[in-house]
Amino acid sequence: MKILGIGAHPDDLEFGCGGTFHKLAAKGHKIHMLVMTRGSVGGDPEVRLAEQRRSAALLKARLYWGGFEDTGVSLTRELIRSVEKHIEEIKPDMVFVNHGADTHQDHRSVSQAVETAARYTRNLLFYEVPTTMEFNPGVFVDIGPVINKKVGLLKCHRSQVYKTRVKNLSIIESAKAAAMFRGYQDRVKYAEGFVPRRLLLDHLLECNK
Repeated sequence: MKILGIGAHPDDLEFGCGGTFHKLAAKGHKIHMLVMTRGSVGGDPEVRLAEQRRSAALLKARLYWGGFEDTGVSLTRELIRSVEKHIEEIKPDMVFVNHGADTHQDHRSVSQAVETAARYTRNLLFYEVPTTMEFNPGVFVDIGPVINKKVGLLKCHRSQVYKTRVKNLSIIESAKAAAMFRGYQDRVKYAEGFVPRRLLLDHLLECNK
């Protein structure tokens, strides 16, 4: 399968889908990562670009940039069309994007734009990040075997590790705590949870033959 993960900022995809992407990549599925901004408000954009490249390299993923301004992403025709162009080029079997209920305006705008742009894509799933609200996943992936791989992806974003706005809490600890909570919901130790807009199980079973 061709997998397209879309995030508003560098490290969004790693937090929400890092373990799942590692498992998919190990099975031979091709990962594509579209990051809509370079995260310039959260740090030096050149540093963040390099960090995202290192993470993508670990997944052997193809990396794309949306070219939008951090904290200034609005739900516009331009944003929707940018996502549509990548979907037309990649022709993904599955699309992952952050959940639309979120305290960050970029996340909300990107999620809504992708929901429109991917309206003809068979499989569309929403993932969570630390600012996500009202997230009730019904689909889970057991990432226990690859939890250290997920941590490795997050560590690529070295400049962001302690930018959680919570004293003495790293993004690594936050991600592992979230994974343990989602794991408990699905009766495993560590998991990533997703809210499906559409999930075609027949298609997934075909790909596993």
